[in-house]
Amino acid sequence: MLRKIFTGAFVCMFLFQSFAAKRSRQELIPAGHWVYDELEEICVEAGIVNFADSAPLSIQELSLYMSEIDYSSLSTFSRAKYDRITQYFSENSISFDSDILSVGFEPSVNISAFYKDNDEIDWVFDRYERKPFIDVPVTISGGDWFSMNMDVCLGQNKGVSLHNDNYINVPFSADDMDINFPDTGYFSTGVMLTEKTGVGFHLGKGSRNIGRSLTGSMIWSEYLTGVSYAQIEAYAPDFKYTGHVSQFNVDRYMYTHQIEARLFKKFTFTALEGMFVNAPLELRFLNPWTIFHGMAPWREYEPDKSDPESHTCAYLGLKFQFVPVKNLKFYGNYAQTQYQTSYEMDNWPDNTTPNGIGYQLGTQFYIPLSKGRLKISAEGSWADPYLYVKESPNWTLVRTYDENIGDKAVFYEWIGSPFGPDTTSGEFTVGYEVPGKFSLDLVYLYMARGEYSGNRLFTKELDWGGVDMTEDPDFWAYPDSDVWGYNTAKIMQAFKGPHGIIEHVNRISLRATCNYRNFVNLIIQPSYVIIINRNNVHGNSQNGFEFALACEINLSRLVK
Repeated sequence: MLRKIFTGAFVCMFLFQSFAAKRSRQELIPAGHWVYDELEEICVEAGIVNFADSAPLSIQELSLYMSEIDYSSLSTFSRAKYDRITQYFSENSISFDSDILSVGFEPSVNISAFYKDNDEIDWVFDRYERKPFIDVPVTISGGDWFSMNMDVCLGQNKGVSLHNDNYINVPFSADDMDINFPDTGYFSTGVMLTEKTGVGFHLGKGSRNIGRSLTGSMIWSEYLTGVSYAQIEAYAPDFKYTGHVSQFNVDRYMYTHQIEARLFKKFTFTALEGMFVNAPLELRFLNPWTIFHGMAPWREYEPDKSDPESHTCAYLGLKFQFVPVKNLKFYGNYAQTQYQTSYEMDNWPDNTTPNGIGYQLGTQFYIPLSKGRLKISAEGSWADPYLYVKESPNWTLVRTYDENIGDKAVFYEWIGSPFGPDTTSGEFTVGYEVPGKFSLDLVYLYMARGEYSGNRLFTKELDWGGVDMTEDPDFWAYPDSDVWGYNTAKIMQAFKGPHGIIEHVNRISLRATCNYRNFVNLIIQPSYVIIINRNNVHGNSQNGFEFALACEINLSRLVK
């Protein structure tokens, strides 16, 4: 009956003939997609690693990495996952075609309900987890030459998702609706020069990640959303180059280049150099093989100052993956915005610049069990109080924006870990999955959060965020001796994370997913949270229970 109801409703939307078009090889698989999770599991079982721990990637590039996998040597479990990915890559969407041009639609209905019994506890099933009530991604493709995509949706805006009395994702009033769609979109093109070497170019808006992790990559995570970007890349199985430019806000650009190498199919190493600049787009930073640090651009924007370092933030990211044996993987991510060497500290004793360093280490272990697989994962991370943070919020590595409707909530999203700076965390996950049927995961997260963690730096007194880029420097918590005085600035420079009154967060969740005939996906997630010293207030302890239920119905698969 359910199939008949949705099929009839969907068919009525189209009064002219529709066709089915296969996905273009230039289509991008967005960050956070299930394809990356399943490809990683297959590769770990096969005892190899590749460059698919970053996203978004094209189907063309992902197909190259899949071609290295010996299908015949995989377990029944991994074969099922391999088949699911290849089926998705060749999947037909509802489309209208003319020669090689096609316009495809993949409509889905997503209904989510959630409840928590303590308003002082943030949502676990938060705005990143919730999908819009009706989602209709639209893709225009020119065969395997290019692909263009945008998301069209009807859903709640992000401000409403923060409300404690919001218990369902259906927008019931105009103030609830997200009127800023599309939130993501891209143009993608590329070509395979040989069987194993390809190039690509992408122009888009959306999330990115560099280095996969349980809690969000310390270098660049998918929790930084809505960023506009241009990217060129050249890749082969053992080497990859990526040049990337991102726009966080008006006159706030991040320029990066990234080199990746693989040894013996078991070890990858990646180095990223970046320069964040609070100034209009500049040609000199667009050279794909420029050593940004050698330009010393921080000396050029306010040269009349006694300390002219301004309007820029140098960025370094390093990561590795290692699969020593089948079914076991280790990984690490390192991010740096500032490191004061002993030479600098000894020769410039009046210097109050603090360090800005963060890192993650993690492991994944898989055990075949019955018809499925047991997965055990653990990860730890640490961040300095001033990681991502510079002399002004305008050249700090954070994107800010606000809603245009409702309560016009202001948001801040860090380039890397969603926990922000000044946080030590650890997560442990154990789960069991039967492919195509169900999965069950028990997740425990601990965080020790200092007084600069999360979004605590962006106070009402600072008055910076959304579309307002003018801050009050007297309320920016950075050790500037001109603002705080030399003695206070030296004390602040020495802060080690987490600092001050530490907020301790303990969160445990049980997440169950069930798939019905590949077009209905159900998620059930109860969670319990205990917080000691909430908001870094000594003695303020809170605890609470949350329950979330989500159902996704893929209409394009339903009508096939």
